[in-house]
Amino acid sequence: MPNIFNRIRGRSEGQMSLPSTTNLPSSNAAIPRTSTSTSRRPSNKYWGPRAATYASHAARQSLEHRASDQEANIDHAEHKIKPAGLKQPWLVIRRSILSSWLNILLLLVPVGIASHPAKFPDVAIFLINFFAIVPLAKILGYATEQLALHLGDALGGLLNATFGNAVELLVGILALVKGEIEIVQTSLVGSVLSNLLLVGGCCFFFGGLKNNEQVFSSHAAQSYGSLLAMAILATLLPAAYNSLNAKDAVLKSGTLTLSHVTAIFLLVIYIAYLFFQLKTHSNLFSAVSLEERMEAAQKPAKKQEAAENTGAAGEGTTTVATPDASVNSTDEINAVALPIDEETETKEAEVAAVEAKEEDDEEEVELSIWAALILLAIVTGLTGVCAEFLVSSIDGLTEKWNLSPSFVGMILLPIVGNAAEHVTAVTVAIRNKMDLALGVAVGSSIQIALFVLPFLCILGWIIGQPMTIYFSPFTTVVLFVTVLLVNYIIGDGRTNWLE
Repeated sequence: MPNIFNRIRGRSEGQMSLPSTTNLPSSNAAIPRTSTSTSRRPSNKYWGPRAATYASHAARQSLEHRASDQEANIDHAEHKIKPAGLKQPWLVIRRSILSSWLNILLLLVPVGIASHPAKFPDVAIFLINFFAIVPLAKILGYATEQLALHLGDALGGLLNATFGNAVELLVGILALVKGEIEIVQTSLVGSVLSNLLLVGGCCFFFGGLKNNEQVFSSHAAQSYGSLLAMAILATLLPAAYNSLNAKDAVLKSGTLTLSHVTAIFLLVIYIAYLFFQLKTHSNLFSAVSLEERMEAAQKPAKKQEAAENTGAAGEGTTTVATPDASVNSTDEINAVALPIDEETETKEAEVAAVEAKEEDDEEEVELSIWAALILLAIVTGLTGVCAEFLVSSIDGLTEKWNLSPSFVGMILLPIVGNAAEHVTAVTVAIRNKMDLALGVAVGSSIQIALFVLPFLCILGWIIGQPMTIYFSPFTTVVLFVTVLLVNYIIGDGRTNWLE
């Protein structure tokens, strides 16, 4: 008998364990009468002989749900698409074209390739190839992702890191060969600023409009901030050296040597960063759990409503024993309500629904490894041709429209290589996948600052072009302030639309 009273008292304190039916009193046994005070949201589940039936029914429902989940997984595996191979060229082309709505601009690719031999005006050549490179960059990213799915996490991550800024790299190499040093430098600076300020700002703003707050891995954010700070501080060394006792803007001979040494140092840091991210400490770059993201994304009104409902459910039922009374049947025991936390069940259902949706959004292997390799080679070649005509028409564009090369390099050219990434980053930010959006925006800037810029500096050293990582004082200050601002924003691992 004390065991029954203790369990009833435990129910009033929020305990959820069901009593064993063997300990229930018989209908003729006398037990102390209890007076009950139910909560605002009484449950329709009752104490007593129905407990075993309810437990059995819950177990049966759990088994049925598990069986239905297994059947759903089997159906999903049966309906999984098969990778398209070399024997299915039209299927490869179809899946590549339909991978993004931006690919409608592929109609401009043959026009852009024919524009230079047809002696089009420089302005027309620039504009046509400008828009033709945008879908090529998108398909280049698609082919890289498909190839990465075959190669695994380590090689796939290395491949994405190498080809993540392939357009900027191609444009930079072609401009460097032609001696357009100012175009190369300004385009790289513009790409860094575009990714950090424009893409990152759009992700924070549009993602914050739909979600109250967005969380991401603070460890990854701190690593990103440290690498960006290292890259920007490295650019300060040539600028500081060149400004010593400088009476004019003439580049000192030692500045070029210092740039080469600094470029080698940055490449070593980039290789160490890849090894750190992909091999030794890959767990630090894992995404935040779905439960934390959903909790942070809730609006304040929903959070208050959930707190009230949880508090109401936690009140349960209160029982007070009266030893002088007796009960002749189990109906009095059945009147004691079992508080069921419906809020927890609802939250679990929402998490399961979002998890299922994210599983559907995951990348599937649509191309075989050889099809992805050939597609990557073809698209890289087409991008190189369009980039060649784009770079060759810059001089005519600047003369016709009276634009400075710095404006073309810092404002226009970054849009070409980053347009597809901009759309992807903002889309995943709206879906509350801030880790992925931050990896696209900030990670792309790290690749440019630690890989593309020093690589082009070393390449200029090899081919005899005076390519340095020395920028004007104003450009250096802008880069420094931008990195400082981004570090302040992402340092706490949380963001909202105002940031």
